[in-house]
Amino acid sequence: MATDHDAKDRSELKSRLQELHNQLESATKIHPEEKDLLSNMIVGILRLEEQSSNPEIESDWTDLLEEKSLVYEAQYPKVAFTLRQILDILSRMGI
Repeated sequence: MATDHDAKDRSELKSRLQELHNQLESATKIHPEEKDLLSNMIVGILRLEEQSSNPEIESDWTDLLEEKSLVYEAQYPKVAFTLRQILDILSRMGI
């Protein structure tokens, strides 16, 4: 049974994923393949969040999110910050 805290985390996760999506749309210097990769991850995380979890996929996504947050730190600090927020929420959710 989901608690109020779980519902808040899910709501915040969806909000941050939408924020990331918007940032990716407006980031003109991020390579289109990178945008596609992150956009696919957004969709995958939303699906994962709605279904039963798969630890192997979760680990791959969190590793990639972490890597991208470091890569984008200097050039796209807002995107990097949003990625770290998503990682924090996923961590609180046990993902």
